[in-house]
Amino acid sequence: MRIDVHNHVYSKDLINLLEKRSDYPYTRPGEGLLCCKGLSIPRFESFHNMSLKLEEMDKVGIDIAILSINLPGPELAGGKAAEELARIGNDAIAEMVAAHPKRFWGVASLGYGDIDASLKELDRCIGTLKLRGLQMFSNIAGRTLDDPYLRPIFARMSELKRPIFMHPTAPLNRIGLMDMVPTPALGFIYDTTLAAVRLALSGVLSECPDAPVIVPHVGGTLPYLLSRISGMVSASFAASYGGNMKERDPKAAFQRLYMDTVCYDPEPLQLCLSKMGAEHLLFGSDHPHAAWNLPVDALEKIKCTDAERELMKHGNAERMFRPA
Repeated sequence: MRIDVHNHVYSKDLINLLEKRSDYPYTRPGEGLLCCKGLSIPRFESFHNMSLKLEEMDKVGIDIAILSINLPGPELAGGKAAEELARIGNDAIAEMVAAHPKRFWGVASLGYGDIDASLKELDRCIGTLKLRGLQMFSNIAGRTLDDPYLRPIFARMSELKRPIFMHPTAPLNRIGLMDMVPTPALGFIYDTTLAAVRLALSGVLSECPDAPVIVPHVGGTLPYLLSRISGMVSASFAASYGGNMKERDPKAAFQRLYMDTVCYDPEPLQLCLSKMGAEHLLFGSDHPHAAWNLPVDALEKIKCTDAERELMKHGNAERMFRPA
């Protein structure tokens, strides 16, 4: 059995709203979904054609997809418009799940234009719509995820004991991107890495232990850099944390993170497994983007026990994304 924690939709209602906008985020017929200058996302048919999505899932043996909206995230609109986009996106996912309850689960997205409104929407999504978690983008319209403004969201998710799936968005640093290297290929990866490191070292993860955070794309560059970051923080920057590294041991902080298996060959996944352990990895495909079928093969090719592979394929997702 395979449960896919990284699978995207974008409803026709959301697309129609973006077509009416004159500023980012917006879209036009024949164009992609434009997030900001230099970053657009293709308008895949399988974003809203669930028959096509199911057909493509069946080809590679994905049994359940946990649906989340794709870029542009609602927060990029700002204010009341962001709250409206989030609400419409969440309602659409709930409808998709209701139509195919044995094949789809869903997670919410929020607008963050008003934090109290976002908290009410979160409660509606979990309590009424029966969505199973929250997707947060790697920065919220330029705010880092450890920003105090966002702490109530993490606190509520911890109260609810629900997971947070982090997804990249327009990166905080876009210098040198798009003219040569597509933002999704590189910028997305280091933006999620930065977000994960800040969540760990800021204390957010330890303060909200019952809201596990899943970092996509085998944790970005974090598995490769874990030892370097932990070593340098402990040896060179302890003063920045009041000198009390016992309370903020970076290795322990990073072990609170989870990661999905989205990668295109087995080696990065093997490294991630060696650093994080099978209990902290969840299968993802990133459908319908790029070579979304390759993560299926990568997970089958790595060296691990059968029990570990089953945890990554479905066991961890079943435990973390429990039904309401």
